Amino acid sequence: MTSLEEAFKEALSRFASGVTVVAARAGEERGMTATAFMSLSLRPPLVALAVSEGARLLPLLEEAGAFTVSFLREGQEGVSEHFAGRPREGVGLVEGRVEGALAVLRCRLEALYPGGDHRLVVGRVEAVDLGEMGPPLVYFARGYRRLLWPS
Repeated sequence: MTSLEEAFKEALSRFASGVTVVAARAGEERGMTATAFMSLSLRPPLVALAVSEGARLLPLLEEAGAFTVSFLREGQEGVSEHFAGRPREGVGLVEGRVEGALAVLRCRLEALYPGGDHRLVVGRVEAVDLGEMGPPLVYFARGYRRLLWPS
Protein backbone atom coordinates (compact mmCIF):
# COMPACT_ATOMS: atom_id res chain seq x y z
CA MET A 1 0.00 0.00 0.00
CA THR A 2 1.10 3.54 -0.63
CA SER A 3 1.43 5.93 2.26
CA LEU A 4 -1.77 7.73 1.12
CA GLU A 5 -3.67 4.39 1.09
CA GLU A 6 -2.34 3.54 4.56
CA ALA A 7 -3.25 6.97 5.94
CA PHE A 8 -6.70 6.79 4.30
CA LYS A 9 -7.34 3.35 5.80
CA GLU A 10 -6.21 4.55 9.23
CA ALA A 11 -8.41 7.67 9.01
CA LEU A 12 -11.45 5.55 8.09
CA SER A 13 -10.82 3.29 11.09
CA ARG A 14 -11.44 6.37 13.22
CA PHE A 15 -15.01 6.76 11.95
CA ALA A 16 -17.47 4.88 14.15
CA SER A 17 -20.21 2.99 12.35
CA GLY A 18 -23.05 0.67 13.08
CA VAL A 19 -22.77 -2.91 11.86
CA THR A 20 -25.25 -4.42 9.41
CA VAL A 21 -25.74 -7.71 7.64
CA VAL A 22 -26.89 -7.38 4.04
CA ALA A 23 -28.55 -10.45 2.52
CA ALA A 24 -29.99 -11.49 -0.84
CA ARG A 25 -31.61 -14.63 -2.22
CA ALA A 26 -31.60 -15.85 -5.82
CA GLY A 27 -31.64 -19.65 -5.65
CA GLU A 28 -29.26 -19.51 -2.70
CA GLU A 29 -29.25 -17.10 0.21
CA ARG A 30 -26.10 -15.23 1.13
CA GLY A 31 -25.24 -12.45 3.55
CA MET A 32 -22.28 -10.21 4.27
CA THR A 33 -21.30 -7.87 7.06
CA ALA A 34 -21.30 -4.23 6.00
CA THR A 35 -20.35 -1.06 7.85
CA ALA A 36 -20.35 1.13 4.71
CA PHE A 37 -24.11 1.76 4.91
CA MET A 38 -26.14 4.97 5.04
CA SER A 39 -29.59 6.41 4.68
CA LEU A 40 -29.86 8.31 1.40
CA SER A 41 -33.36 9.76 1.11
CA LEU A 42 -36.59 9.94 3.08
CA ARG A 43 -38.84 10.65 0.07
CA PRO A 44 -38.57 8.17 -1.49
CA PRO A 45 -37.06 5.98 1.25
CA LEU A 46 -33.62 5.06 -0.09
CA VAL A 47 -30.50 3.55 1.47
CA ALA A 48 -27.02 3.02 0.05
CA LEU A 49 -24.14 0.70 0.79
CA ALA A 50 -20.77 -0.11 -0.68
CA VAL A 51 -20.12 -3.69 -1.81
CA SER A 52 -16.71 -4.86 -2.99
CA GLU A 53 -16.53 -5.79 -6.69
CA GLY A 54 -15.13 -9.15 -5.55
CA ALA A 55 -17.88 -9.87 -3.00
CA ARG A 56 -19.75 -13.12 -3.62
CA LEU A 57 -22.95 -11.30 -2.63
CA LEU A 58 -22.80 -8.81 -5.50
CA PRO A 59 -23.92 -11.04 -8.42
CA LEU A 60 -26.59 -12.61 -6.20
CA LEU A 61 -27.85 -9.18 -5.21
CA GLU A 62 -28.02 -8.12 -8.86
CA GLU A 63 -29.88 -11.30 -9.85
CA ALA A 64 -32.32 -11.12 -6.93
CA GLY A 65 -33.07 -7.43 -7.41
CA ALA A 66 -33.85 -7.22 -3.70
CA PHE A 67 -32.02 -7.39 -0.38
CA THR A 68 -32.41 -6.96 3.35
CA VAL A 69 -30.33 -4.94 5.78
CA SER A 70 -30.31 -6.14 9.41
CA PHE A 71 -29.00 -3.65 12.00
CA LEU A 72 -27.01 -5.64 14.55
CA ARG A 73 -27.30 -5.11 18.29
CA GLU A 74 -24.65 -5.27 20.98
CA GLY A 75 -23.88 -8.93 21.66
CA GLN A 76 -24.15 -9.96 17.99
CA GLU A 77 -20.41 -9.81 17.36
CA GLY A 78 -20.45 -13.51 16.41
CA VAL A 79 -23.09 -12.82 13.77
CA SER A 80 -20.96 -10.02 12.34
CA GLU A 81 -17.90 -12.28 12.28
CA HIS A 82 -19.84 -15.11 10.61
CA PHE A 83 -21.00 -12.91 7.74
CA ALA A 84 -17.53 -11.35 7.46
CA GLY A 85 -16.18 -14.76 6.45
CA ARG A 86 -15.32 -16.33 9.80
CA PRO A 87 -18.06 -19.00 10.08
CA ARG A 88 -19.74 -19.69 13.41
CA GLU A 89 -21.93 -22.66 14.28
CA GLY A 90 -25.62 -21.93 14.62
CA VAL A 91 -25.48 -18.55 12.89
CA GLY A 92 -27.64 -17.90 9.86
CA LEU A 93 -30.50 -16.01 8.35
CA VAL A 94 -34.20 -16.57 8.93
CA GLU A 95 -36.28 -15.39 5.97
CA GLY A 96 -33.45 -13.11 4.89
CA ARG A 97 -32.97 -11.46 8.24
CA VAL A 98 -30.80 -11.74 11.32
CA GLU A 99 -32.90 -12.82 14.30
CA GLY A 100 -32.76 -10.36 17.17
CA ALA A 101 -31.67 -7.43 14.98
CA LEU A 102 -32.60 -3.91 16.08
CA ALA A 103 -34.33 -3.37 12.74
CA VAL A 104 -34.51 -4.95 9.30
CA LEU A 105 -35.05 -3.03 6.07
CA ARG A 106 -36.50 -4.93 3.11
CA CYS A 107 -35.28 -3.22 -0.05
CA ARG A 108 -35.75 -3.39 -3.81
CA LEU A 109 -32.58 -2.76 -5.82
CA GLU A 110 -32.91 0.75 -7.25
CA ALA A 111 -29.49 1.37 -8.83
CA LEU A 112 -25.85 0.31 -8.96
CA TYR A 113 -22.99 2.75 -9.50
CA PRO A 114 -19.26 2.10 -9.98
CA GLY A 115 -17.08 3.30 -7.14
CA GLY A 116 -13.46 2.28 -7.58
CA ASP A 117 -13.00 -1.26 -6.24
CA HIS A 118 -16.58 -1.19 -4.87
CA ARG A 119 -20.07 -0.77 -6.23
CA LEU A 120 -22.50 1.68 -4.65
CA VAL A 121 -25.79 -0.18 -4.18
CA VAL A 122 -28.94 1.93 -3.81
CA GLY A 123 -32.06 0.28 -2.44
CA ARG A 124 -35.64 1.49 -2.12
CA VAL A 125 -37.01 0.52 1.28
CA GLU A 126 -40.30 -1.34 0.84
CA ALA A 127 -40.83 -2.56 4.42
CA VAL A 128 -39.36 -2.05 7.87
CA ASP A 129 -39.36 -4.63 10.68
CA LEU A 130 -38.54 -3.10 14.06
CA GLY A 131 -36.97 -5.32 16.72
CA GLU A 132 -36.67 -4.62 20.40
CA MET A 133 -34.82 -1.37 21.16
CA GLY A 134 -31.36 -1.73 22.66
CA PRO A 135 -27.72 -0.73 22.23
CA PRO A 136 -26.31 -1.12 18.69
CA LEU A 137 -23.23 -3.06 17.66
CA VAL A 138 -20.63 -0.37 16.93
CA TYR A 139 -17.33 -0.73 15.05
CA PHE A 140 -14.50 1.73 15.69
CA ALA A 141 -10.68 1.58 15.50
CA ARG A 142 -10.77 -1.96 14.05
CA GLY A 143 -12.85 -3.37 16.90
CA TYR A 144 -16.34 -3.61 18.40
CA ARG A 145 -17.16 -0.92 20.95
CA ARG A 146 -19.95 -0.27 23.42
CA LEU A 147 -22.09 2.80 23.82
CA LEU A 148 -23.17 4.06 27.20
CA TRP A 149 -26.78 2.95 27.30
CA PRO A 150 -29.40 4.05 29.82
CA SER A 151 -30.41 1.23 32.16
